[in-house]
Amino acid sequence: MKNKKFKEGFTLVEVLIVLGIISILASIAIPSVRGLINRANAVKVVTEMQNVQIAVMNYGIFNPNLSDLTFEKLLSDEYLTSKPENIEIDSTNPLEIKIQYTGDTPSATELKNINNNILIDNNTAYLVVKY
Repeated sequence: MKNKKFKEGFTLVEVLIVLGIISILASIAIPSVRGLINRANAVKVVTEMQNVQIAVMNYGIFNPNLSDLTFEKLLSDEYLTSKPENIEIDSTNPLEIKIQYTGDTPSATELKNINNNILIDNNTAYLVVKY
């Protein structure tokens, strides 16, 4: 009887076919993952804006003077735990406090798509607390 030796491993053609399939699947998946990451960043910004909005509303319950409201006051009085990035408070009108998003990405329209309460003015997204 002759000893037959079986060839171990994969052929070059098999390896190239598998790599081709993996690259096709990756080219399909990567753009959708990037879209999900952008959407997640927009949701994060909207959530931070809403947290600031709630903090301003709670601050206004106990402090009637809102003309000089700053993040430092909200942080020192423990209405917020940290200052969010790219968000500012406009308290020039004490009867209408604006929470503005000053970043570039995500855009104001992307934020508006997440939450319909967000207003847009000159490509700036903001929430309003009225008293």
